[in-house]
Amino acid sequence: MNDFFARFKSLAVLGLSRKPKSFSRQAYDFLQSQGYELYPVNPHAKAIAGQACYDSVEALPEVEAAVFFTPPGVSMALLPLCKEKGIVYVWFQQGSADKAVLKVADELGITYTKSCVFLHQPGAGFPHNVHRILAGVFGKL
Repeated sequence: MNDFFARFKSLAVLGLSRKPKSFSRQAYDFLQSQGYELYPVNPHAKAIAGQACYDSVEALPEVEAAVFFTPPGVSMALLPLCKEKGIVYVWFQQGSADKAVLKVADELGITYTKSCVFLHQPGAGFPHNVHRILAGVFGKL
């Protein structure tokens, strides 16, 4: 299993949705419940889920890594800003990176994982535990 979430506890969450039922909010709420120090970035919100929101990568305090919940075009634009900020470890939630984004990450020397956040969280529960079992059986972990 990928060790990203074991290694990093201070995470920028890029593209956190204002919608409470969105996937990014579910992942954010879960990671927060697991004790991660999260810093949401959304230029269209001053606060999300009661936590102050940063309007840009540049405005972030020092973080260890970033989790992307953005469309590939936005991810592409944010990668150089992450590199400038010293964020060189990133997690691309499914749908946030395409081949072009991954190429830019490689060119910038950014280490990345591209997978589902919940797939790598043993405490995530149903239906994620079933997904994790199937991914293990079919060698996708």
